[in-house]
Amino acid sequence: MPNASSVSGRFRDIVARIGAAFRAQRKIDAQRALQRYRHLLAEPHEAPLVNEMSPVASEEDTSRHANRVDPRERAAGQSTFERA
Repeated sequence: MPNASSVSGRFRDIVARIGAAFRAQRKIDAQRALQRYRHLLAEPHEAPLVNEMSPVASEEDTSRHANRVDPRERAAGQSTFERA
């Protein structure tokens, strides 16, 4: 019959091995996360900001393209509604 000290020694050995396996797996997971998100952690280069707005067209251009008519050329008597 095994004595108490040998059983507790085995138990500690098993717990130590499980702990070592968990630490090794956490290290692997951390390396994978760093590799996956390395582009987010890198220093930004002179890249333009995504949230910056750049003017594409003036309000008049937008109105002309939306209605297919230049509002300055529309006659005063013409209806402003068009067929779809």
